Amino acid sequence: MKLPPLNALRAFEAAARHKSFLLAAKELHVSAASISRFIKLLESDLGCTLFMRRSSGVTLTEAGEQYWATIRPSLQAIANISQEYRRQEYRRTLQIVSIPAIAETWLVSRLWNFQQQHKNIEINLVLDDKPVNLHDNDTTIWLTYADGASGGTQAFAMPKDKLTLVCNPEVAQHLKKPADITQFPMLVDIDWQSDWRGWLAAAGLPTDGYNHIDFERYSMVVNAAIEGMGVAIGHTALLENYLRLGTLVSPFNINAVPEKQFYALIAENPQRTSVKQFVNWFSDKTVFPINA
Repeated sequence: MKLPPLNALRAFEAAARHKSFLLAAKELHVSAASISRFIKLLESDLGCTLFMRRSSGVTLTEAGEQYWATIRPSLQAIANISQEYRRQEYRRTLQIVSIPAIAETWLVSRLWNFQQQHKNIEINLVLDDKPVNLHDNDTTIWLTYADGASGGTQAFAMPKDKLTLVCNPEVAQHLKKPADITQFPMLVDIDWQSDWRGWLAAAGLPTDGYNHIDFERYSMVVNAAIEGMGVAIGHTALLENYLRLGTLVSPFNINAVPEKQFYALIAENPQRTSVKQFVNWFSDKTVFPINA
């Protein structure tokens, strides 16, 4: 296959479309003289004149018109498929905006597992408590604590969350009955104070009047509990690994239902495979069938 010089083809297409060497030069960020040289190179390669050059400007010859009409669809097809591949490459970057509680206690320790399964996906993880606008934004997943989907979104829950008392194994040795928790400070996330009220009610205990330490982030509550600073309310969906490994224990078989659940929110009708793959992984079920 013997093709004409590709830079010359590019210059010819732009010049033919604009009917001007000067405008073609501006589009391609070269000089008008460079466009003229490329056209002469192409004319020499083809053995015909493509443009009539006059003091008032340039016009396509009959041969030039025919040549442009023939090559333009092919060049447009190349441009279209190239743009499609660029978009596919972009789709591999997945933006995850997460409330700190999910990211710090659950997601970060599991991302390696997700990326081993999907090595072509790059993750950009942002921690933010503020709502995320997902309208016409199908590259972003919002991990949050919510009632479900809001307008223009789809919501997919983590495996069912429950509230249970947690502490480290040493503290647990002192807890024979629920009322024994008064021996230790309550570790409280200031944004999730209702967690404690829910669990205390389920345990048949008063819901106020306790010594407590307040924290700004749930991950700080979890770390304080691991260090033996007191007792905390564990979200079982987030602390599964901690409980499985015995880093934290749940001394009582008393659970409460949280006011909300942990969700992955995405834009309606997602098109990006990376978003669908993450939602399937996050919710631990095949929400979106993925073609191999």
